[in-house]
Amino acid sequence: MTTMTDTADDKQAQARLRVSRHACELFWDKGVAATTGDDIAAAAGLSTRTIWRYFRCKESCVEPVLARSASRFIALAERWPDDLSLAEHMADDMARNPLTEQEIADEIAALRIATLSTTEPALRSAYLMVHDEMERAFVPVVAKRLRLADDDLTARLCAAAVTAAFRVVDEDVGRRAIVEKEKITQQEALALVDRAIRDATNGRLGGPVTP
Repeated sequence: MTTMTDTADDKQAQARLRVSRHACELFWDKGVAATTGDDIAAAAGLSTRTIWRYFRCKESCVEPVLARSASRFIALAERWPDDLSLAEHMADDMARNPLTEQEIADEIAALRIATLSTTEPALRSAYLMVHDEMERAFVPVVAKRLRLADDDLTARLCAAAVTAAFRVVDEDVGRRAIVEKEKITQQEALALVDRAIRDATNGRLGGPVTP
């Protein structure tokens, strides 16, 4: 049964996500330094006081959009079958479950923030916080894949390595596709993901596994 608290929490989560989308757009269009909490509040149709109730600082406003992208990846990874490499699974899963227009917009926004974060320390902090949560959520997926306990050091190290590799790929693809306007095909992007995972884990993770 859905409680009033659940409903309130969901409404707040949706409100935070709307704010986050506006903040990502403003940061990209105007720059982080030139964007104020008042600007974000005005774009979202909320009071500045409400913005500060939802977020600890203006840069942290990007976290819900980044978290949405991270959660989407974790959900995909949890569906990863033994007989496919991660790149193969991602291609197959994306074909079966194409992103909506809003999801595509969120992914583009996340890539833009990844790109901006390389030169914006405060934004980098928010970006890394979301990746830390993603790393923790990825540990059970890795452990299951490698037939290890969730608290096994190898599983944790592989999850950390893969998350860091994804961060590097996101920043590289973001710079090339968004800043340099280079056309990167899905096949090329997946090849980068495949290489990153295998290199980061010395081949332990990324490919098919024997049941």
